[in-house]
Amino acid sequence: MELNVHLVFNGNCEAAFSTYKELFNGEIVFLFRKGEDPTTKVNEAEKEKISHIVLNAEHFSIQGEDADAGIPVSTGSNKFVLVFKDLAKLQNVFNVLSDGGEIVAPLEKSFFSEAMGEVIDKFGIRWLIMMTDEDWER
Repeated sequence: MELNVHLVFNGNCEAAFSTYKELFNGEIVFLFRKGEDPTTKVNEAEKEKISHIVLNAEHFSIQGEDADAGIPVSTGSNKFVLVFKDLAKLQNVFNVLSDGGEIVAPLEKSFFSEAMGEVIDKFGIRWLIMMTDEDWER
């Protein structure tokens, strides 16, 4: 079995995946636009929107799409958890994801992690970013 994450965006899927591709040194392995589907009638404004996209990175894969016009998008309370062993890499990812977004919790030391913080990126996706707790002194 394999678990895949599929994100739905409010028209900015391509921009989000472009950011994630660069940030996570990933590769877009599939991209299908709404206007490329010969079985579905799509209005002109929606033709370039993303119907399905797949990004493969070293340790994970993310799939996504733009919601159809008029369909509300909500991320709820769900979040991605990124766990790092390298503090400099953690800080870079935190800074990139928080740029234009919202810092929910600043990077701080916790009782179980050398550094932990939470952001909602400019695309509305929530990220919990932390150092691994494998070597943390308890």
